[in-house]
Amino acid sequence: MYETITTNIMVKDVKETIAFYEKKLGFTKVLSVPEDGEVLNFAILTKDKISIMLQEQKNLLEEYSTLAKDKIIPTFTLFITVDNVRTMYEKLKDNVELAKDLHQTFYGKDEFAIFDNNGNILTIAN
Repeated sequence: MYETITTNIMVKDVKETIAFYEKKLGFTKVLSVPEDGEVLNFAILTKDKISIMLQEQKNLLEEYSTLAKDKIIPTFTLFITVDNVRTMYEKLKDNVELAKDLHQTFYGKDEFAIFDNNGNILTIAN
C-alpha cells in the first residue's frame, strides 16, 4: 500500500536552491547531508503539508547514471495548491521569474507559474 510520494529534484547547487525555496516560497530546511559544509549533497524542505527533496546533480548521477545529460533540463512541473492564489501571486510576482501570469484555466482554476532557480516550473493554484 502506498503511503507518500515526495519529489526529489536534481539541482546544480543545493545551498542556492534551499535559499530560493526558503526566501521566495517560505519553505524550511529540515535536514541536509552533510548537515553543514561548503557543498551539500542533499536536503529535505517542508512547508505546511508539502515535503520536497533536493539532490546535487553529480551526487544523483552517481546514484542513477541513466539520468546523465550535459546540463539539467527540467522534464516536469510541480503543481502546488494554496489557499489564496492571488495573495501568493502578489507576494511573488516582482521577486521571481514568472513562467505564466495569473490567469483562469479552462477547468476554472486561478493559477500562475514561476521558474525556480534551476529552471523548474512551479504552477501555483487554488
